Amino acid sequence: MFKRLHLQLTGLCALITIAILSVFTILYLSMTEYATREETTRTFQKNFDTLRGSLEQQSVLTYQYLLRMEQNNDCLIFLWDNGTPLSFNHLESHSAYQSLANAAYKDYSTQAALGSMTQDCLFTSSQKYSFPDNAQIGISYITTNGMTASERAFALKKNRSLVLLIISPNTTLHSLLMKQRIMITLLSVGGCLLLILFSFLFTGRMLKPIRENHEKQLSFIAGASHELRTPLAVILSAVSAQPPHFEETIKTESLRMGRLVDEMLLLSRLDRQNASTGSRFISHNRHHSNDSLFQFTLLEADTFLLNLYEQIEHYVLAQGRHLTLSLPDEPLPKIYADADKLRQLLELLIQNAVSYTEENGHIELSLNYEKRIRQICFQVSDDGIGISDDEKDRIFERFYRIDSAHHSKEHFGLGLCIAKEIVEAHKGQITVSDTPGGGCTFRCALPVNPVVH
Repeated sequence: MFKRLHLQLTGLCALITIAILSVFTILYLSMTEYATREETTRTFQKNFDTLRGSLEQQSVLTYQYLLRMEQNNDCLIFLWDNGTPLSFNHLESHSAYQSLANAAYKDYSTQAALGSMTQDCLFTSSQKYSFPDNAQIGISYITTNGMTASERAFALKKNRSLVLLIISPNTTLHSLLMKQRIMITLLSVGGCLLLILFSFLFTGRMLKPIRENHEKQLSFIAGASHELRTPLAVILSAVSAQPPHFEETIKTESLRMGRLVDEMLLLSRLDRQNASTGSRFISHNRHHSNDSLFQFTLLEADTFLLNLYEQIEHYVLAQGRHLTLSLPDEPLPKIYADADKLRQLLELLIQNAVSYTEENGHIELSLNYEKRIRQICFQVSDDGIGISDDEKDRIFERFYRIDSAHHSKEHFGLGLCIAKEIVEAHKGQITVSDTPGGGCTFRCALPVNPVVH
């Protein structure tokens, strides 16, 4: 299911981004080509004026001179003297553009005869004459510098002047535009491939927490079903066989099943609370509504821990273990916390330490303040069997228990998961490490937030 969804999201994301990229690529290419054509036109007009001025300075025009001018300016030169084309126009290199030159000259002469010429030069394109090319054309008459403007106009009107026509096939422009199109196309294809790869990685990362939550949900359901099946089986067996004191067996298993249901409901409420409030736990924790799972108040951590020690010491002693308390000498800042949930957190850790510590073992409850990062740290250490490095990453998973505790009916593998949810609701962090000499130490670091609104 997730694989197909991943591919579908990748396709959708890639399609949208590629469509946007294509639109902007086309717009960019159009603007670039327009700017290139305009620049080429301006360059052609400048070269035309230069070449015309050079020809006007020549008293004699030779084939060698005209051929050299064509080669230097990458163009074709056509000349008419008093309406008669020069033999230079009929060179073999001019044959492809002969008809275009004649049509342009005829159009120019007609405009000149009608007196509709507003400028000495006429610039146009071969497309005007339905020529299958995009060559540029410049036409102008050439006279001596001694003629006045009226004399030039009369000479042109009577077709008694030397007319210069220059055609630039724009092969350089075509090559430049083609290279530009190929380069942008290749870049666009490369960009599309990168976008597809990015879309695949991005959607995969986006789906990762959803996939993990789905797997956790399935694991939770499987674990809950397994844990509930055992007391139900015992109850049904007792009802069927009715052994001595079967009512007590039913009561014990029912209470056990009730504890499991209570822990599952608490986890569900913690999940819902964390999802709905998120970061508001710390910034707005002074004004929670009555239906909130957490009620944050200012607490003196050392006083709170001392009271907890006095209340739970008898329980630990009754289990055959020893509990000690270690408090810092310096005064500690107050913290915002839910006293009931914080008590539940530490009781869960102490009960966990009792379960994994041999008889006459030692459990230490300690408190310290890390000024540099402004954190109050609660620690529960024991000298029990400890936890392997491979299992340290899994002990906070729901229904996970290390092998040596699987036989116990007192734990369902939800305690440490609940502890982690409580710590994270306080915007803290819970970690586990090895206790020097054996056992493990759970460390709950809660941030100090002394600001009161």
